Amino acid sequence: MNETKAHSLTDTAKLEVGQHDVFPNSKAFVGWLTIGIVGFASLFLALTSVHIFSPGLQVTDVSDRDLYAPEAISVIDRSETEKAIAIAKQTVYPVFQVDLGQDQASVEAVRATLARIAQYQAAGLVPVGPALLTKSKSNKRSSKKASSTVESTSAAPNAAIILDMLLSADEVFAGQVEAFPPLRSDLIARRTTISTLRRITPNLDKAELLAALSVQPNDFHAYEKAIMTSAQRITSKFKRFPVSDKKAWVDMAEEFLPDSMPSALKNVSASILARNLEPNLVIDHKSTQSKAEEVVKSIKPVMRNVAEGELLVPRGAMITSDKLDILQALGITHVNRWPFIFSIGISLIAALTLVALFLYTYEPEHFFSTSSIGLMFTVAVVACAMASIIGKTYPQFVPIPAAALILTIFFGPRVAIVWTVPMIMLIAVDRLVDMRNIFAHCLASAAAIWTYSRQRNAVISTGLAVAAGQVAGDLTVSAFNMSITSWSMLGRQAGIDFLGGISSSILAIGSLPYLENIFGLITPYRLAELTDANQPLLRRLEENAPGTYQHSLAVANLAEAGAKAISADPNMARAGALYHDIGKMVRPKFFIENQLGATNPHDSMTPEESRARVLAHVTDGIALAQKYALPKAIQDFIPMHQGTTLMAYFYHKACLRDGTDKVDAEFYRYPGPKPDTKETAIVMLADVSEAVTHSMQNPTNEEVEIALDKVFQNRWDDGQLADSNLTYEEMQKVKAGFCRVWRTLHHERLKYPATTTGKMPMAPDVVNQDTPVDSPPIDCCSS
Repeated sequence: MNETKAHSLTDTAKLEVGQHDVFPNSKAFVGWLTIGIVGFASLFLALTSVHIFSPGLQVTDVSDRDLYAPEAISVIDRSETEKAIAIAKQTVYPVFQVDLGQDQASVEAVRATLARIAQYQAAGLVPVGPALLTKSKSNKRSSKKASSTVESTSAAPNAAIILDMLLSADEVFAGQVEAFPPLRSDLIARRTTISTLRRITPNLDKAELLAALSVQPNDFHAYEKAIMTSAQRITSKFKRFPVSDKKAWVDMAEEFLPDSMPSALKNVSASILARNLEPNLVIDHKSTQSKAEEVVKSIKPVMRNVAEGELLVPRGAMITSDKLDILQALGITHVNRWPFIFSIGISLIAALTLVALFLYTYEPEHFFSTSSIGLMFTVAVVACAMASIIGKTYPQFVPIPAAALILTIFFGPRVAIVWTVPMIMLIAVDRLVDMRNIFAHCLASAAAIWTYSRQRNAVISTGLAVAAGQVAGDLTVSAFNMSITSWSMLGRQAGIDFLGGISSSILAIGSLPYLENIFGLITPYRLAELTDANQPLLRRLEENAPGTYQHSLAVANLAEAGAKAISADPNMARAGALYHDIGKMVRPKFFIENQLGATNPHDSMTPEESRARVLAHVTDGIALAQKYALPKAIQDFIPMHQGTTLMAYFYHKACLRDGTDKVDAEFYRYPGPKPDTKETAIVMLADVSEAVTHSMQNPTNEEVEIALDKVFQNRWDDGQLADSNLTYEEMQKVKAGFCRVWRTLHHERLKYPATTTGKMPMAPDVVNQDTPVDSPPIDCCSS
């Protein structure tokens, strides 16, 4: 017995050593190594591209060192020279040339105005009363008296007063018209005419109306001739510069009008002439520019003397255009950045080494997963690349919190912290984002990690927490720096930070489906959806293969407990278990759990035919999974839950028929692949464990433990778990978890007395505890 025990322990030790092989083959290692190298190179370029491909120092750049003049030099002071040129340009007067076309256009504009005045008179807008209503120089004093009051009925009002009355409000006009009883009907008629003209031409010119009311219709022809003559004389003799105020032109026009014209009418006519006159002297831009260029050429540049050793730009100071001119003249705009780039590379190697050590020690399933490493590098590269691109202009929108949230969703808080902290430190050291926003992104990332929930309905609260963290971080630093000087500035800065935080959350959540498909990973949100009993594929399995559906539920319960026992992903294990046998719904009657007492079709089939039918449930399952777009991680459970195990029942059947020597055992094995994760390995063990315990008749706890120990050892000895990274100790914990579930479901129940006979029931038969319980051959058509 001791020898047997020693032999068992030795074998177990050997098997455990083999179980630590982390890569199933050299191809997997090469893929992992390639992703690591490409990821490092991409991350290095994302952090240093702004330095490697920098065109040199630019205006607004911040110097990372003190810049001194290596030699004495005289340099043109651009700002002072530009000031001298600007002053000289102000002394250059524009060159004008005569535009004869403007003279003709002005004359035609005057003619059009006179035509409108004639139309007003034709409509009835003529002077009121038989007497001339315009003032003459001889009666200027009496007209002043008349214009000062409208209460005298003996003196006729002048045209200006009449026009004001006609244009006044109804109640005002009604009061004023009563002051002139003889003119009452004429005034009412003129007001009606103006109302009619307003409907036709809403914007009536007051000067034109005044002219119509000042000239008798019989005299209009002579008036028109006098105005046109004056216009032609003005345009032919008077050179007109562009002016903003034409008052001087009005005075000039009065000099060209006949002296016999009443003064009031002359003033109105001069205003009409000046309004229609356009400047006939226009700027000759080409000549003016040439004149200015000659003046600029005569200006000597202002020079600045720079002494040898003079401090040009202190460290941390912004480079201005004047300083850049001096640096360019000295040839020191291209600072040697390679030492700094080298230091960034060393820092990156150190950071990735620490991350790798953590993953290898605490998260080996992610460390040896090419998909996980690829996603981690992708998220980090995108965040650092965005920092390089927009970190100087829009630092609030650098998606560092988005990276933290994505890593938390896929890998949990620990991995997110281990990646996010060095990533922020590298961005800060590289000066891609200012320290104020770095602190804001730290708080926002912390909020993303600590408020994350596996419930999809908590996404909104997580997004708000990220935005609040970014706002709080930015405003805290700003408060210490006292850089906020007004409430409006506070609101604007908080609003931009809030939008930056919200955009990170939207980016993170929106990218999840794409990242799942690209890297073949799956989020807790998707797992929760897949384990919903109302999923169409699960409903179809329940309807078409009810026995397989119940078997899958039992396997899911076992797998979830086993995953929890070794801190694997219970949600992944449960989801994989629910879908591992979906292929059986295509031909459900070939599997014993769906026959419900009917004849087993395998009884009348050859072993080869049975093998083909059973193998088909794997290929049919993969086809269904692809049709329903199940994630790659879930699809892997379909072939891996069988691995390369032997179809023992059909193999033995063939051996009985043909003899063991003539039957190839490999022909009756599943094609694989073997489980390559702890979760797929757990589902393989749960599948065979459920089949074994289901076939046992009223087993005890000890019998179940012995049976499970045998099937577990069988899978281990057969090498089915070699690629899964599941250790022997973990396998024992999984078995203990399965046993707990079995005991929970099959606990002893109280037997109630029979009520039909009135007698106590007979004691149940005692199970013979000494009877050995061998694990029966696993019929793959029932598992």
